[in-house]
Amino acid sequence: MKNLITFLLLSLSIFSVNISTATAATTRYVTDELEINLRAGQGVKYRTKKMVSSGTKLSILETDPNGYSKVRTSSGVEGWVLTRFLSNMPSTRNRLASSEQKVANLELKLANSKEEMTSLSSQNSSSTSENSGLKETAQRLTKELNELKRTASNAVALSNDNRRLKEQLQQIDNQIQSLIIENSSLKDSEAKRWFLIGAAVLFAGIFLGLILPRLRIQKKNSWGSF
Repeated sequence: MKNLITFLLLSLSIFSVNISTATAATTRYVTDELEINLRAGQGVKYRTKKMVSSGTKLSILETDPNGYSKVRTSSGVEGWVLTRFLSNMPSTRNRLASSEQKVANLELKLANSKEEMTSLSSQNSSSTSENSGLKETAQRLTKELNELKRTASNAVALSNDNRRLKEQLQQIDNQIQSLIIENSSLKDSEAKRWFLIGAAVLFAGIFLGLILPRLRIQKKNSWGSF
């Protein structure tokens, strides 16, 4: 009977070793104890290789039924620690610090979001003001454009009127020049006519002056012959 119990205990130990091997490299965390000893073996008789602080992340290499687990630190140091000081979750202090950090990050994001909202609101107000200014400018430019169109239309009409008046003035000037030329011609003709009349009178006078004495002489001679 005693041998049977011994055999069962050995079998249970082997089974436990197999289970611990199957669960190798599982992650565990040191509990809220301040520090625990990472020893070279199972028990206080083995030297302490390292003091592990609360919240330290450890990789489980092996778990022994005697209450010890073989672990490896992130720096590669391997040793044995009491299993009851290990937890599946980080320590409360670390979780609290992590939560506080998350809260701080969220508060920062919230502040940034509020700042962005304020900036966007300011930009929106600025954009609204700019849009109003642009609308006023567009209305003013449209009014000026219409005024320019009216002015241009009036200028075209004035230009047409000026051109028509110039043409009429040119026609009148041409008529005046024609009248001047015609008048000059008429004056020349009248002068020529009077010149001819004068010349005829003069010629007649000369003729008479030459003829009359002869006629008188001939008349005397004719009277003397009787």
